[in-house]
This record gives sequence, C-alpha cells and structure tokens, in this order.
Amino acid sequence: MQGIVSASGTRFPMDLITHAGLGALSARTLKARLPLRWSLGAAVLGAVLPDSDFVLLLVDPLSFHAYWHRSSTHSLVMLPLWGALPGWLLYRVSRRRQPFLLLWLYACLGVASHIALDMMTAWDIALLWPVGDWRVSLGWLFIIDPWFTVPLLAGLVAALRWQPAAWLGWLWLALWLGWSASNKQEARERAAEFATTLDLPARVEAWPQPFSPYHWKLLASTDEGHWQAHAHLGEQPSPLASLWPHPWLRGAAGSYRPLGESSWEYHSRFAGPKDDGDLARQLWRSNTLRDFRSFARHPARFRSDDTPECIWFTDLLYVIPEQRPPFIYGACRDEQGNWQRERKD
Repeated sequence: MQGIVSASGTRFPMDLITHAGLGALSARTLKARLPLRWSLGAAVLGAVLPDSDFVLLLVDPLSFHAYWHRSSTHSLVMLPLWGALPGWLLYRVSRRRQPFLLLWLYACLGVASHIALDMMTAWDIALLWPVGDWRVSLGWLFIIDPWFTVPLLAGLVAALRWQPAAWLGWLWLALWLGWSASNKQEARERAAEFATTLDLPARVEAWPQPFSPYHWKLLASTDEGHWQAHAHLGEQPSPLASLWPHPWLRGAAGSYRPLGESSWEYHSRFAGPKDDGDLARQLWRSNTLRDFRSFARHPARFRSDDTPECIWFTDLLYVIPEQRPPFIYGACRDEQGNWQRERKD
C-alpha cells in the first residue's frame, strides 16, 4: 500500500504502518530461533525498505512515477539483495551475535510482504525487473484501507502475546481480500452491463476507492474516451458519508452513489473546448509526452481555458471526486512554436 496522493501529484508514504505491521505479523507467524526483537526488527525494516525509492522523486517526479517507483525495489528478482541490506545492518548492530542468514531471511520475508501488499492496490509493480518490465496490479484495495489495517494491527498485538494468534490475523486478511476481490468482480460486471449500451466496443475496469470497501470507480473505455461512474455497491448510500469531519471528505464520500443512482460521465481522450482534438491526438502520440503516456492507465483530456497555448492530460485512475486531479501533464508552445512538456501545478 502506498500513501495518499496530493494535489501536486506527489504521493506521501502515509501507510508505512500497514507495511510494517504486515512484516511484523509475517515474522511472528514463524517460530524462529532468533530473539523476538531481532526477527521483528529484520522483518519490519525489510517491509518498509522498498519505499525508500521515494528519494528519486526529487530527481524527476514524472520519471519516478512512470519508470522508477515500484520497479527495482519491488521486484522479486531483486528481493534477495534488498533483504541483505537490513540483514547486514542488524548483523552489525548485534555485533555479529545474531546469525546473518536468519536476519537476512526475515528481512526478505518483510520485503516480500511489502511487494504482495502493493500488488493488491491499483498501483502496478514491475514484479520481474530487470528481467522484464511486465507490471501487475490486482486492484483489490485502496491505497489506505483502515478496514484492512486495523484488524491487521489487532492481530499483531494478539500474536505478540500469543504466537498462534498470528494465524487468526492471516485468516481475517485472507477473508477480507477474498471479499474485496468479489466486490471488484461485481463492480466490473456492472461496468460491463453499461458498456453493452454503447455503440462502440469498450474495455471495462473497476478500481477501489476511499472511504468504504463498497466504493468503486467504474470505467468503460473506448479508443476516443472513457465513461466513468463512482458507485456504491450497496443499495443505500454509505451511512458514514455524512460523518467525516471535513466538508471535502463528506462531499467526496457522498459522491459514491448506489448503482441505480450512479451517473456516468464521459471524458474524452483528445477532444477539447476549442475543436483541437486532432492536434491533441498528435501531441499525445509524440515523444514530448512519451513518459506520461507510459505512466497513464486511463488518460483523458484535462480541459483548462487559462492557457490557450497548452494542451493538458490527466489520468482518471487517480482522480477522486471533489479533488483536483493529482497528475496533470501536457505541453505548451514556446516562442518558436515548439512543444515543451509541462506539469500543471
């Protein structure tokens, strides 16, 4: 799981607690020859290490999101190397009194738990980097899911007192993931039902959303655009929607309507307010936007009238109701008439 997305397009790693908790629960599940503090320490360090690649965000935000993040540090091929780093650190801290091999194994277990958890979200990972750039995302959980994290931490606390309780924690997580996968399947089926009403063949997808496990973003995509709906899988709106402490949170939560009340909105890939769709299509396919094209899963035209010499795009995957899109990239003409890539702050 990865932290929340800000309006500037930067992701803050606010959910390291979930990663650390899952790493610790993984370690506690095993009966180790290591003292508890060393096995937990190795697993927790391994579980949070993959997100250390966030330092690369300072170098180039778009390249970080498009190529670097969730690649080398989230690869099963590289896992033994990343496990060796915290393993070696704790081996030295213990003054070589704890066996490096066991410390390494527990650190690898923590790294593996991080990779598995990130794979459950909508942010895809390059599982076989550098052998291949095949990316996978199951899209079962939103990036922050208290319904997943709180029981996880409760199971961990119980397991620290009684080791067999760790298996109860795993049972809950397995049931929750199974239910989330079932919700995703239902959401995809609802999107497929809508797609049958369109005149063109459409690819359907459903992505988990915040505030409730019943909240999903439904998408039916054609070559020219996307139909999008924010749906609540239950028959009634979420009873928690009006209880959030901030107006923005209440408004966003209330935007997810029961399927019978959901409204589908069309978002064009290229068409804009000034009949410049052909120009936008050419720009999108050019090298100028190659990096954003590699990053965006559901690209759409972002309409903005304040910069007539610019054409902007966003990615619907990361757009939450009532929130300005976090990723807005495009290109603007310079004085010579050449297109230069820009990010809209």
